[in-house]
Amino acid sequence: MKRASIYITLLLLAFTGAMVTSALWTYKLSMQAAMGNLKTAATNMAVNLDFTLNNLGLRRYYFQKLVSSGDWEAVAFLALYNRDSEVLLHSNINLIGLRMKDPHIQRVFATGIPMDHFMTLGTGEKVYVLDYPLHYHREGKLRTEVLRIALHTYPAMGVVRKARFQLTLSLAATGVLWILTFLLIFYIRRSIRMERQLAEKERLALLGEMAAILAHEIRNPIGSIKGFAQLLMEKKEDDSPEREFLQTMVEECIRLEKLVRDLLHYAREERLRLSTFLLKELVEECVKQSEGQREDIKLAIEISDNLTITSDRDKLKQILLNLIQNSQEAMKQEGTLTIRAHEKGDKIVLEIQDQGKGMTPEVRERIFQPFFTTKSQGTGLGMAIVKKLTEQLEGQIHVESSYGQGSVFRLILPKKVSPQ
Repeated sequence: MKRASIYITLLLLAFTGAMVTSALWTYKLSMQAAMGNLKTAATNMAVNLDFTLNNLGLRRYYFQKLVSSGDWEAVAFLALYNRDSEVLLHSNINLIGLRMKDPHIQRVFATGIPMDHFMTLGTGEKVYVLDYPLHYHREGKLRTEVLRIALHTYPAMGVVRKARFQLTLSLAATGVLWILTFLLIFYIRRSIRMERQLAEKERLALLGEMAAILAHEIRNPIGSIKGFAQLLMEKKEDDSPEREFLQTMVEECIRLEKLVRDLLHYAREERLRLSTFLLKELVEECVKQSEGQREDIKLAIEISDNLTITSDRDKLKQILLNLIQNSQEAMKQEGTLTIRAHEKGDKIVLEIQDQGKGMTPEVRERIFQPFFTTKSQGTGLGMAIVKKLTEQLEGQIHVESSYGQGSVFRLILPKKVSPQ
C-alpha cells in the first residue's frame, strides 16, 4: 500500500504540473494578446490624431469633443504635451495650460520612441497609456510634441479574465483532486489497518485458547519436574556433580513457567479495573521493586506530586516494570535511568530514558513484535505485552533510539480511561 501511495502521489504531481502549466501558459498568452490589442488600438489612434492635428491644427475643445462623442469608447483621456511639460490639449479642458512633470513624457522627448506603461487615475482605475511622439508644422516650424493616449483596460482584458478564471478553476479542481486522493488513501489504509487488527484479534483469540491448553497441560508437569529436582538437590551433597545438573533443570523449569505466564498475559483479554491514583506513587513503587536488580544504576523520578491518573493500576504497573527492566538490561555500565511525566492537554506523557547502548533501526522497527528478542534467554514477549497493555489503556507507545546513544520509551496515556 505504501508503494501504491507513492505511485499515486507521483502521478498526481505530474497531472497537477501539466494542468497548472497549461493554465499558466494560457494566461500568459492571453495577457500578451491583451497587451498587443491595447498597443495596436492606441497606436492606430495616435496615427489618426497625428494626421488630424497636422491638418486641422490645435483646437482647444477637439480632444474633449472626441472623447465625449463616444466614437472611441475605450479612451480614458487624451492629452498633448510640449517639451516644457505644458498641457497644450486635453480632454479635460480645465487642465490645459498646466505643467505636468512626468518622467515618461520626458523620456519620449529624449528618445523619440513611443513608450507604453500603466498608470492609476485619481478614481483608482488602472489604465493603459501610450506616449507617442507627434511631429507637425505650426507657425511655419516643425514641432515635436508628445501625444498621450490613455485607454480603459477592461474591454481588452476580457480574454485575460477568462484565462484567470480558467486558471482559478484548474487550481481549485487540482486542490479538490488532491483532497479526494488523500482521503481515498487514508480510508484504504484505515481499512487495511482495521483488517490487520481484526486478524490480530482472531490470532490472539486462537493463541489464548492454545495458551490455556498449554497452561493446563504443561504447568503441572513442569511443576512436578521442578519439585522433584529441588527434592533431589536437597539430598545431594553441596560438592556433588549431580547437584549442578539438577540446578540447571530447576532454572529451565522456571524459564518455561515464565514463558507460559507471558504467553497467558499476551493472549488473555482481561477487563480493566479502573481507579484514580497518584502517578508518582506508582512509579516509586516500581522503582523500589527494580532497585535491587542493578545497584550501579541510579533511578531518577521527575514527576509532580499531585499528578493523578484514572486507569488500571496493575496493568500500568506491569508496563512500567517491563520498561524499567528492559532499560536496565540495556545499560551495560553504570548510569542514570530517568522516569519523567507531564500533562499535555487531556493526556499524560510518561517517559523512561536510559543511558544504554541504544538500538539499530532494524531492532527499533521490530521491538514490539511478539517473540522478537535480542537476548539469549528472552521470551520475546515482554515488549509485545507492553504494547498490548498500553493500547488496552487507550494509549500509545513510541521509542526513540540511536545506536550508542541510549533510548527513550514514551507512553502517551489518557488522564482518564473510559470505562469498558
